[in-house]
Amino acid sequence: MEKLHVTISDVAELAQVSKMSVSRVLNGQSGVSEKTRQRILEAIQRLGYVPNQAPRYRSSPKLIGLLIPDITTTYMGEMLRGVSSAAERLNYGLMLYTQGIANHEQRTNHYLALLNNTVVDGVLMIVPRDYEVIVNELKSHDLRYVIVDHHNGTANEPSITATNRKGMRDAMRHLLALGHRRIGFITGRMDIACSHDRFDGYREGLAEVRLPFLPELIREGDFSQPTGFAQGQSLLQMPDPPTAIIASNDVMAYGVMDAAKAAGLVLGQDISIIGFDDIFMSSQVYPALTSVRQPLADMGEAAVEMLVTLLQGRTVLNLRQELPTELIIRASTGPAPT
Repeated sequence: MEKLHVTISDVAELAQVSKMSVSRVLNGQSGVSEKTRQRILEAIQRLGYVPNQAPRYRSSPKLIGLLIPDITTTYMGEMLRGVSSAAERLNYGLMLYTQGIANHEQRTNHYLALLNNTVVDGVLMIVPRDYEVIVNELKSHDLRYVIVDHHNGTANEPSITATNRKGMRDAMRHLLALGHRRIGFITGRMDIACSHDRFDGYREGLAEVRLPFLPELIREGDFSQPTGFAQGQSLLQMPDPPTAIIASNDVMAYGVMDAAKAAGLVLGQDISIIGFDDIFMSSQVYPALTSVRQPLADMGEAAVEMLVTLLQGRTVLNLRQELPTELIIRASTGPAPT
């Protein structure tokens, strides 16, 4: 069974030193050589150990642990804008934890350091990896949490999402009204609910006009631009390629656009492309990208407000909240080629 709580003994064992040496390094004391000190610091970083420095009963400052998969995307930047705005307004500080480590075991150790660190009052998670492990541990520590852009399908989990299914149905209706009948679809990460919701919206759009669902037109994605490019190429190289492609986020849609341009296609004429999120760059790329806008900053702000309400012991009437999406039509979509 995977060890969930990193202790000073674990650090000592990995660094091959005594617990006293680790304690001296943590407290800034002398008596440890520089080479040993560096070895201990490397072990601390690798294991994600955080010393227990403050009791949970302190009155201030109030802190929210913010767990995110990475910090490099515009999507995450917009979300964090709303989170930080609400946290400042409600007088809460933020402690950031990222899951950018590729190795599962190291990643788990890093984010479970959050649970050894007793200074946070609650946890906000934005499309986290290893969701079930995190939630189970948070519950075992009696830590309040809210999850953003993911849900477990029930009404009793505190979550903030957008109307993903409706947003994708709107995208499908737009393409169908333009005469498209072979529409490719690139999913998001299939370990999170928003990807499944968008996929369901795609299928519901087909069903509305009684078009068959064709698995050959589906590709699995991971929200990254290189994957959008590779899967866009795969769809466009089919013997009977789609006349339109929907990607489950804007970043993958940019990759599809690059693949279409590399194939000599004119976007909005030979091929129509739609993304999801409507981040700022979608209005700046050429041609401008048609996209389903979800209110990312508002979602981050609503999540903080819900978490603080829970931390204050007040009742949240609707634990699963969906904020509205909107289809923004631009030049990347046009009538199906005849």
